[in-house]
Amino acid sequence: MKKRWIVFALTALFLWAVASRFTELKQLNQTLQQGQWDWILFALISQIFYFVVFAESYRAALKTAGVETRLRDLLPITLGALFVNLVVPAGIAGGTALFAQELSQKGKPAARVANGVLLQLIADFIAFTFVLAPGLIYLFYEHDLKVYEIAAAIFLLVLTVSLSAILAFGIWKPHWIQRLFAWTQNAAEKIFSRFKRRAPLADDWAQKNAAEFAQASQAVASHPLRLARTIATALLAHLFDIFTLYLLFRAFNQPVGFGTLIAGYAIGILFWIVSITPQGVGVVEGMMTLTFASLGVSGAAAATIVLAFRGLTFWIPMALGFFAVQRTRIFAPPRRALTEVWGVRFAALFVAAMGAVNVLSAVTPSLTERFRFVESYLPLDVLRGGHLTAALSGFALLILANNLARRKRVAWALTLIALTFSIVSHLIKGLDYEEATLAGVLMVVLIVMRDHFHARSDAPSLRQGLRVLVGAALFTLMYGALGFWLLDKHYSVNFSFADALRQTAAMFAQFYDPGLEPVTRFARFFANSIYIIGAATFAYAGWMILRPVFFRQPATADERNRAREIVVQYGKTSLARLTLMDDKRYFFTSGGSVVAYALSGRSAIALGDPIGPAEDLSAAVREFCDLCRRNDWMPIFYQILPETISTYAANQFDVLSIGQEGIVDLKTFSLEGKDGKPLRSPINKLKKANFEFSVYEPPISDDLLNQLREISDEWLTFMHGSEKRFSLGWFDDDYIRNSPIAVVRAPDGGISAFANFIPEYQNNGITIDLMRRRQEIENGVMEFLFVSMFQWAQSKGYDTFDLGLSALSGVGEKKDDPALERTMRFIYENVNQFYNFKGLHSFKEKFHPQWTPRYIAYPGAVNLAPAWVAVIQVSSGESALPRWLRKRVKLSG
Repeated sequence: MKKRWIVFALTALFLWAVASRFTELKQLNQTLQQGQWDWILFALISQIFYFVVFAESYRAALKTAGVETRLRDLLPITLGALFVNLVVPAGIAGGTALFAQELSQKGKPAARVANGVLLQLIADFIAFTFVLAPGLIYLFYEHDLKVYEIAAAIFLLVLTVSLSAILAFGIWKPHWIQRLFAWTQNAAEKIFSRFKRRAPLADDWAQKNAAEFAQASQAVASHPLRLARTIATALLAHLFDIFTLYLLFRAFNQPVGFGTLIAGYAIGILFWIVSITPQGVGVVEGMMTLTFASLGVSGAAAATIVLAFRGLTFWIPMALGFFAVQRTRIFAPPRRALTEVWGVRFAALFVAAMGAVNVLSAVTPSLTERFRFVESYLPLDVLRGGHLTAALSGFALLILANNLARRKRVAWALTLIALTFSIVSHLIKGLDYEEATLAGVLMVVLIVMRDHFHARSDAPSLRQGLRVLVGAALFTLMYGALGFWLLDKHYSVNFSFADALRQTAAMFAQFYDPGLEPVTRFARFFANSIYIIGAATFAYAGWMILRPVFFRQPATADERNRAREIVVQYGKTSLARLTLMDDKRYFFTSGGSVVAYALSGRSAIALGDPIGPAEDLSAAVREFCDLCRRNDWMPIFYQILPETISTYAANQFDVLSIGQEGIVDLKTFSLEGKDGKPLRSPINKLKKANFEFSVYEPPISDDLLNQLREISDEWLTFMHGSEKRFSLGWFDDDYIRNSPIAVVRAPDGGISAFANFIPEYQNNGITIDLMRRRQEIENGVMEFLFVSMFQWAQSKGYDTFDLGLSALSGVGEKKDDPALERTMRFIYENVNQFYNFKGLHSFKEKFHPQWTPRYIAYPGAVNLAPAWVAVIQVSSGESALPRWLRKRVKLSG
């Protein structure tokens, strides 16, 4: 909760920063609209390289201090530090703390990280002096060096020396560093004591961190080449920044000399560092503009260019930093950060937009001057092919965008290929470098985000799709070639086989009929049929390549044995035994839990909560969701308990009530008294009529099994239904043979009704599963069966008897229940003819059970309908394995 308040506070500060500088941002928008967008785009690309190199300087500094990191981990922290330094009035301390806290939470020593960040700052200042010195010399040469500029340079020098001294103390005077850390700890304890709180620092914090800082300082001293590399990397970042500034001069048609460029940049960065305003807001713009104007650049042009430079180098990165901060572990809530959740979706959206740009660009004529330039180097057929390729790659991007949003790895690779074709096609069809640049930038973004696209495609389908893709190309080519060769009398051209082959290839390369003059209606039909066949086969191949993973093999005998051991040790609900049925597959978590699930399309439906140690529940849910993301499945948890709802909510699931489970308390159940009166009469009547109740322990004999199967088949026939599965058992010989069976026999000895029991393992309760009867039975037989089962369970020492789920009961009864649950309540009350929901609930209510709600957890409201469809499909048995295959697996196990 505290972390969320930190994010809320940062959001408020971000809005304050934007609002307080609204005029400057408005001017920035107007300024950028005045420039040449191609040069501004190049400047933006240059700035992207700047931040990559700048983040690399942090990596080099941290490595020098003995901390190994990855560039992709440091890039969001670098942007986040820019935002924090703006909104937190603590100089560079806020950004430094962000680096230290974030990396320390990833297992890096905090003191070493602080040492590395300090080293990067010193290296950056040293590198900047290589730019500042020529700038000041040029200003002195032009008689334009001001006193305040000299003073600022001296201040920077003092600051650099002071920071270097701290690093040097860690090398030569480590006890001074220990005193500094001890003083800091004492000050923190005094401050917290005033608020009657204990400082969040361990007793050995000062000693431990001082030792780490000293070791890091020694590491810096022992690796001078690494230090030199850090300085060189920081200098390279400044060169990219200068290049960005030069490109903006070009964007606004303003010539600039090298000396003027260096001097203006040096003064701007100098006052960025020493300014008393956060990140030099307002000061940098004024000093850079003043410097350029004093060196001969017109005031209006200088202000415009400086404002654009600040937009690209500060305001846009600062806005990105706001979102980057939310990705850091220190600020992020337990669920995935907003940027991580939406990053892939935005990437998919941009890919779709790029596809639309491709299509629009392909159908619009190229600019005349550019077209003439390209035409002088490339033949007309190639130019036409460029338009076709742009259109086809655009359609491909539109199709791939949806699969990209599903994090498909294959879609990611195909998107990169389509973007490559887009770049080439835009350049050859008319030198459209704007579209080509956009495609290139999008490629870079997708490559950087490559780890987010991890969902697999179905391997057999992928191989089949690739075979179909190759086969489709060859078949379509041969179909067209043979058709043109054999049917040339229908055309005005006599085709040789080679001519027919070239004609077919040309139709796909240029998407029209070059030189084709059909003389009959059949000839036109045949030409169109080539496209129809090609489109159909290529579409099928694409669908096969991108379809989600399907498990074609059932769980192995070893997996079932492992699952059984976990369920027996930790299972404690009515669903525990049903997780061991043959229609389930298993996912085993690192914490010792098992998730029993079934597949329907691209949905993975888990039966109940993960079974295992209680402390592993949250991790088990996350790991199962990770499995689903890798396989392009939608995770669903069906019939979860009310006490686990918060766990699913924390993992971005929506939860909906689906009914109540009735549990009879056997300690208090009795036929005596007023509550038992409605049951006493029919039961006594049947006892007097010589109806008998019996329980048969497993293994069940073949003769009894055959009688039970006959009753089950009769029940299914007059109920006009079929066996349900997944959350219920079904009449399987092995299952029934190994279950306790309760039967009611009529006076003639025949069985009128039966039910089977399943255990709840660690809970001292028992659950009814199958409950079947003959069509014609005496009134009260089912009540007699249930009451007799309760009494039998009481005699065996059980505490509870579970009657199973009563669908939709208790849903939407309260005024403050969600609207969707109230809608389901309307169905429960008024649409009873489709399924006897109320009748089943009323029957169970006779036994006065305690009702406990059950829920379905699904990933977002938009997925509720697909989730219900998936549950219905697995419950109907469509995903169950054929009986012969199940038996074959058991025999092989």
